[in-house]
Amino acid sequence: MNKSFIILITLFIGIGLFSRLEPLLDEQRMLNTVSEDGYLMMTIARNMALGLGMSTAEGTIPTNGTQPLTTFLWAGAYWLENGDKVNSIFWITLLQCLIATLAAFLLWRFGLQILKERPKHNYIASLAAATWYVSPFISNHTMNGLETGFYGLMAILTVMFVIGRSKPWTLSYSIFLGIFLGIVFWVRNDASFLILAICLIHLFMGDNKFWHRFWQVNIMGLTSVLVALPWLIYNKLNFDSIMPISGQAQALTAELGQNLSALPPVLVEYFFVFLPIPNSLQKLLPVVLLCVGILLGICFILWRLWPHLKLQERRLFVLISIYITGFSLFYGLYFGAVHFLSRYFFPVSPFLALLWAAIVIWAWQSIPWQVLRYGTAILFIAIILGLFVRNQTNKVKHQHFQVVEWVNQNIPNETWVAAVQTGTLGYFHDRTINLDGKVNPEALEARKHRQVFQYILDRKIEYLVDWVGIAEWVEKPHAKESIRLGQHFDLLVKDPQRNLAVLRRKL
Repeated sequence: MNKSFIILITLFIGIGLFSRLEPLLDEQRMLNTVSEDGYLMMTIARNMALGLGMSTAEGTIPTNGTQPLTTFLWAGAYWLENGDKVNSIFWITLLQCLIATLAAFLLWRFGLQILKERPKHNYIASLAAATWYVSPFISNHTMNGLETGFYGLMAILTVMFVIGRSKPWTLSYSIFLGIFLGIVFWVRNDASFLILAICLIHLFMGDNKFWHRFWQVNIMGLTSVLVALPWLIYNKLNFDSIMPISGQAQALTAELGQNLSALPPVLVEYFFVFLPIPNSLQKLLPVVLLCVGILLGICFILWRLWPHLKLQERRLFVLISIYITGFSLFYGLYFGAVHFLSRYFFPVSPFLALLWAAIVIWAWQSIPWQVLRYGTAILFIAIILGLFVRNQTNKVKHQHFQVVEWVNQNIPNETWVAAVQTGTLGYFHDRTINLDGKVNPEALEARKHRQVFQYILDRKIEYLVDWVGIAEWVEKPHAKESIRLGQHFDLLVKDPQRNLAVLRRKL
């Protein structure tokens, strides 16, 4: 590699590392990096460390509304810090940075391995890993307090084990891979799509006899199920479904095909790696159509390249295609929460970064004019630096801390409060009851039977504190609820500017 390219890669790695560690210099900045759902996971992890089990609301409400393995990992930080809420996040932030850095390193190694017979393979692998690592929205996903970054790391490792393996599969390797895939399932349960893709790839694109591959796939799949089984049994016995209550709560608002139009912008965003598409633009029809056109163009390029691909490269393309298809069908057709799609598709981002880097290096070699080459490179670097500077100067306040601040200033610790969104609030005020059912099975049942207001009245809830929209619960009769909450609660605060509303139970 030439000197200029090495400097560029080093610059990107340095920016990526600094952007992840800089929040540690400012406590509030560090707390702001944790997402709402990240605080939900951390609340459960802290209760586990304190001996309260997987629970919320000061240990009084058992839950499985989390992804277990990362929650166990975070619980270790709380155990070391004796439950301290701020110091524990410091160590979790460091751990997330380490995970993201290791993922970038493994992406680089995998790129070298899978493209070793290609010219400029070291350029492609280095550009993919460094750009992925420095990308602002990739960085945000790896530092959100959830399992997202860990899942990305495990996805890279999994594909390395499957696609990068040059030796024939053996019985022991099938068992080993099954155990590992079961562990990946514990990181996030939609890894079932990745497991399915691996089974299909080995069964139909393996390099030994079909019946050998058939038994290897079955042994691997059965082993992964056995490893995942304790979590599934725990869910079924204690919460009457193998799907965690967080998924059930999200599915309540899902409509068939409601997210399909949101998929193309998310996939294009990950393909371009460093260039995020603003949320305000992603829903616009011209943007959706443009993204569909870009995806069709990528598919056309891959179709033309298919005859020239090595077997390992073909297997990689097919595996990731099946993985993306599984995600698209589930999250596009069935699941709700369109605003979470980018996070759900995160584990495919490293492999799309490899594809992007391969096309960029090919285009760089194909451009005959050096002025155009270096002009494009300067623009690319300017965008990366511009996004980095914007992130550092535009320190947006957390969307939920105004709720936390009001509760801390006005409500004693021993008072029970409730909210629809309780991630951040429930972390900083222990006696907080969740109402959307993501971590509260009681509230989930109440939602299913349209009895949330009755549930509020039955619990010792003195305050409802959330975004300003909750004010409508007392201002307007709720058509789906038989109880009028305004008869039992007063509207104490309604502040649209701060996006805050407070309801207090009548004396």
